[in-house]
Amino acid sequence: MTKVIAITGKGGTGKTAVAALLIRSLSKKGQFILAVDADADTNLPETLGCENVKTIGDAKEFLQAEITKPRPDNPDMNKESVLQSKVYEIIEEMPGYDLLVMGRPEGSGCY
Repeated sequence: MTKVIAITGKGGTGKTAVAALLIRSLSKKGQFILAVDADADTNLPETLGCENVKTIGDAKEFLQAEITKPRPDNPDMNKESVLQSKVYEIIEEMPGYDLLVMGRPEGSGCY
């Protein structure tokens, strides 16, 4: 059964700490977790004691290159549609994970 867990709140309320505790707890139970911190001031890898190998900036550069590629098979596809399809493609290509955790900078809206 799929479960969605949202950890929300204002800046400085402990969202990263709660996410890290959840990740640690589930990983100790053998769950495979992909955590993505979209905040430019990322603290999740440090909180988990991990090295931050790939950044959102790396993904952003990749996606910007993908968005600007010509699409002869679908010339009417707009940039927003390309971006959305690439994000779904990236997430779907992560087999074997039981949980995706994604953080973001404070502000309105969500990913």
